[in-house]
Formats: sequence, C-alpha cells, structure tokens
Amino acid sequence: MKIIPCGIEHFEELVDFVVRLNGHDSHHIGFFGEGEADARSSLAECIIPPAEGFQLAYDGERLVGVFGVDADPEISRAWLYGPLVEHADWQTVADELYAASERAIPDGINEQDLFCDVRNLNLAAFAERHGFPVRSENAVVSLERANYKKPSPHETLFSIVDYSPDFFEQFERCHTTLFPTTYFTARQIVEKLNATHRLFLGREDGIMKGYHFCKAEIDARSGYIDFIGVDESMRGRGLGAILLAAGIDWMLSFPEVDKISLTVNADNVPALKLYNNFGFVTERVMRGYRKKGIDVQSHPSLPLPPRP
Repeated sequence: MKIIPCGIEHFEELVDFVVRLNGHDSHHIGFFGEGEADARSSLAECIIPPAEGFQLAYDGERLVGVFGVDADPEISRAWLYGPLVEHADWQTVADELYAASERAIPDGINEQDLFCDVRNLNLAAFAERHGFPVRSENAVVSLERANYKKPSPHETLFSIVDYSPDFFEQFERCHTTLFPTTYFTARQIVEKLNATHRLFLGREDGIMKGYHFCKAEIDARSGYIDFIGVDESMRGRGLGAILLAAGIDWMLSFPEVDKISLTVNADNVPALKLYNNFGFVTERVMRGYRKKGIDVQSHPSLPLPPRP
C-alpha cells in the first residue's frame, strides 16, 4: 500500500474517484455533496487546499482510497472528508489514510467531524474504533423547481429585508443563540455575502427576529440553505415560512438553479413538516460524529512534517 499527498497533479483523479463512489449509499460522505459539481464546489471552498489536505492510497497503480482534512482554527474544528475506500481490506486502508491525513490538521484544533450516510456501515465501524461518538442524525431534504409549493400571500406584521451592517450585533446574537456550535460564525457569514450568497432578516417593529442565509451555486445548478432560524418567541407565528419563501424565491430567480437542498435534524418534526409543505422531500438520512479534546500535536506516534 502506498499513500501519497494529492498534490495538484492528482486532483482530477481524486475528483473522479469521489464522484464514482460517493453516489453509493454504502460509501457516501456528506461533505462531498451529490455529484461532480457539488464535489468540485465543496473542494474549492476548503480552507486547506485539497492538494495539501488530501491523501490518496494506491494498491499497486490502482487508486483505492482517499481521505481529506479541512479545518478552521477560528472555531477549532476539522472536517474529515472520508474515509472513502474501495478495497477488500477497507478498515486497514482507512486507518492508514487517517494516520497520514491527521498530519495536515493545524495546531490547536480540538474537534474532528465525520459525516456520512447512515447506511455507510464501514464508516460507522471506523468511527467507533477511533472514538468518534455519534453527534446527530440529519435529514438531507431537497426541492425540485417544478415541485415548489409557494404559500399564498397573507397580511403580516413582519418585514423581510437584506442584511445591513447596522444589524450585525442583533444578527450575531441571534446566530450564536440558535447555532452555538456551528461551522460559520456570524462574521464569516457576512463576509461571504455577494451576488450568490444572501442573508435575509426578518423584523418585527424594527427588531430582528430571524434570518435566512442561503446561496445559489450556479455551476452545480442548485441552491443551498445554510442557516434559517427564528427567535424562540416567534415560533408558531409564521416568520420561518416567510423567510423560507423569500430565500427560495431568490434562489429560483437564477434560471440555472433546478434544485434547492438543506440539512435538518432528523428528529425536528416541525421543521420537516414546514419543508414538506413547500415541496421538499427527504433524500438521505445522514449521521454526524464528533471527537473532542484532540490536538494533533498530542499524538506522539505520528511523525509531524515541518511546518512552513
């Protein structure tokens, strides 16, 4: 078995391998998304370039496994893209890839996440063996353009506006309260706003009560809802539905967008009911694993490469 860094020269081979395997339930890794466009978009957004963060395993000349690392020191978390393996000795290949990939994790990272289809039994065994407890189960739901059931307009006391810097403190407070351990901070969200990333705010009497951050991924012909939430005092008053419709309408204003997706806790029945009312259907159920209290420098058995 030979394990090498992806480098620029093996990137297309990496993509081809991911696209071929990741569509199968028993292999699926959530961080790669669905299909080639999603995989390329996900890899392009990595903080650690795939050329540096991904390892490839070869049995002779045949590529049999990939494993990647992305990490954000600001929130002290790493996301593990894999293991994605096609080999009779799955666990051995996966373990060797993990050992090699850990070296790419920056100093100070103390959480590692895995994310896979619940039918990926090999990864479930890998997670148990390496001490990754189950963190959550999530439904991936999607809406095809033709199936959009837009609610009838009705009189409301809420106003929906685009984000402006005047609302940053309110937005940060709301985001931190609703999603205290998530993958983007409020500041990171507002820094992403552009022609294809939009942040809608729901207000009542001039006070922000909820928000919807979404994006249009033109190359992937899809939209994605990263975050949507409302203040607890607003639950049951319809603000979530109004924010959801605003984001969907905007994403579907791009003629290239055929489909909109999001991930929601599989046991969040009210949210799933809301999405079903708009025409969303469940595509997959995913399982997230998180190992805490980790610092790669604390693994004396792993030889660490010199840092630039």
